[in-house]
Amino acid sequence: MGPKLEDFEVLSTIGSGAHGTVRKVRRRQDGQILVWKELNYGAMGESEKQGLVLEVNLLRELRHPNIVKFLHHIVDRRSTTLYILMEYCPGGDLKHLISKCHQTSTFLEEGFIWRVLKQMEKSN
Repeated sequence: MGPKLEDFEVLSTIGSGAHGTVRKVRRRQDGQILVWKELNYGAMGESEKQGLVLEVNLLRELRHPNIVKFLHHIVDRRSTTLYILMEYCPGGDLKHLISKCHQTSTFLEEGFIWRVLKQMEKSN
């Protein structure tokens, strides 16, 4: 049997979007910090729900050291909410970094950009 909502303590909200919220959580069993993405599928149309199923299936299959690791999902039918559990990346993601640079009119160093591109390279 997989994890349950009560197995986690919500620590903070990281962000929110049209259909959901991303929260930093602590697993009560071992204190590990994770992230869960809460998605209210009750307000979604059929095609959006199908897209959500595809997203979960894709995340489940992705295995790469530079992609956030999918751990599990929990469906709460009472609140029509899907919780996608993933590893926590304390430094944030690349999209957030680029947005921050855009907002502050700063540039990333060339060496950093090359390291990121190298990490994105397909492994053989």
